[in-house]
Amino acid sequence: MNQDNKAVDLLVNKILSAVNARIAKLPYDKTFKSTVWGVNDDGTYQISYTGQLYNVQNALGTQLHPGQSVWVKIPNGIFRKMHICGVCMKKK
Repeated sequence: MNQDNKAVDLLVNKILSAVNARIAKLPYDKTFKSTVWGVNDDGTYQISYTGQLYNVQNALGTQLHPGQSVWVKIPNGIFRKMHICGVCMKKK
């Protein structure tokens, strides 16, 4: 019976390894908290991500101000479509 358990464990580990390898390659949305550093003349906003400033669109339709905390989304891992998707509200 011990050999059967080892064979099942080996099979399960192989399946899990294959599934995890596929999952790692799937595109997904990434949402992170950032700060508005500036407003550009073309209506985009400067936000910080991984220690660098990026110009992104604002999907909210509201005016944002430098220093304001916002949520930024990278849809399906497509970096050029990164945009502001929410405002972080301060807790009272």
